[in-house]
Amino acid sequence: MGFLEEIVRETKESLRDPEYFHGLPVEPTAGRPSLRDAVERDSGRGALLVEYKRVSPGQPDPELPARSVRDFVRAVDAVGVSGYSCLAARPRFRGAPSDVAELVRSTDRPVLFKEFVLDPRQLDAASRAGASAVLLIARLETEGYLSVPMRELSRQAHDRGLEVLLEWHARSELSATSGVEADMYGVNVRDLDSLAIDRRTAEATLEAARVAGRRPLLGLSGIETPADAARFWTRGVDGILVGTAAARSTDLPSFLQSIRRPATGGVR
Repeated sequence: MGFLEEIVRETKESLRDPEYFHGLPVEPTAGRPSLRDAVERDSGRGALLVEYKRVSPGQPDPELPARSVRDFVRAVDAVGVSGYSCLAARPRFRGAPSDVAELVRSTDRPVLFKEFVLDPRQLDAASRAGASAVLLIARLETEGYLSVPMRELSRQAHDRGLEVLLEWHARSELSATSGVEADMYGVNVRDLDSLAIDRRTAEATLEAARVAGRRPLLGLSGIETPADAARFWTRGVDGILVGTAAARSTDLPSFLQSIRRPATGGVR
């Protein structure tokens, strides 16, 4: 059993627990800033999304330095990023939708609800937490793990006032999700089944998405060094998302500055 199958099984169990919604407002949060607008506004200099997470299962040492949501936001907000991502997944990642709600309360920047979204109940959690956008992972559709088709999840997300970030890894996933209405697109360099970094596959997908005019386009995951970020920038992405390396950094402002788009830019 690969990682994705395991996390899907564990996510379904988590959704059956009434505590999944613990700490969330009863009603959806109104007046959420647009993540798409923030990415588009900053695309010229390269939009940066920074992720709050407690563990990183794809790493040899998955444990990350302990940091509260408020301490994390204080460190990142001073840098001037475009927005945040927050891991709400309980299995393996020790996250919770309440982490998203706390992050939303701590910043005026848009927040992405990052979960293995299988069911509309997770969209309810994202809306109640105050997230601006929700991640939908194409592979969950192509592997048949969703409780409803992805185009229906996307429609219901929009009905709740949530923007949709559609994530691909393999190029075939573009055509498989062609009917899904999304506000942003992203390519993950990590194979979610093995958790291995597969830049060759991801870069072919990035090129196909760019040629198809899928914008705004984000590079997701696998950024440990400025060289990793540069591989995304040179392929014409509008922004990048960084998580583990930011969590481990002892000089976060310097690290985030080092991964910004070079002044010379890249293919657009």
